[in-house]
Order: sequence, then C-alpha cells, then structure tokens
Amino acid sequence: MALCKLSKSFFVILVLAVIISQHVEARRTILKGRRAMTRTYLRDSPIPAWAVVILVGLGEIIVGAIIFFVMKRAILDTPIVGSYTPAKTLEEA
Repeated sequence: MALCKLSKSFFVILVLAVIISQHVEARRTILKGRRAMTRTYLRDSPIPAWAVVILVGLGEIIVGAIIFFVMKRAILDTPIVGSYTPAKTLEEA
C-alpha cells in the first residue's frame, strides 16, 4: 500500500517536472551515407515562469477553498446532538 502511494506521488512529481521544465528538447537524426548528423532544437516553455507561479498559487487557493467548504459543511455545520445524561445519584435511586 505504501509502495503504491509512493509510486503515485513520484509519478505526479515527475509529470509536474516535465510540464514546468523551461526548455523542451527535440532531437532528430539525419542520415547521410555513413555519417549520422544530430540536430538539437531547443524552445522555451510557452508559459513564462511568473505565470506558472501565479497559476499554481491560484490553484492552491481554489483547492483549499473547496476543501474548506466541504469540511465546514460536513463537520462544522452538523447539528450537535446532546447525548449527555447525568448519572443517577443516591437520592434518585
């Protein structure tokens, strides 16, 4: 169970690292006779770093607000039912 949870966490972190990486590298090999030529193309991320930071911050705020309202409705807004009854004393028996 712990291994499954760890592998899911690793996979999520890996996907986020790939998405947020600054440069995307593409390689292409062109064969000319016996000689192989490799060209490397680098391109910037389509989203600037400051925009990624803002989007992550807004996402955390939205997820936190959703969790807050779900927990507020499930835990805080439930009516408190009085289940306390005083113990009988010697005088009542």
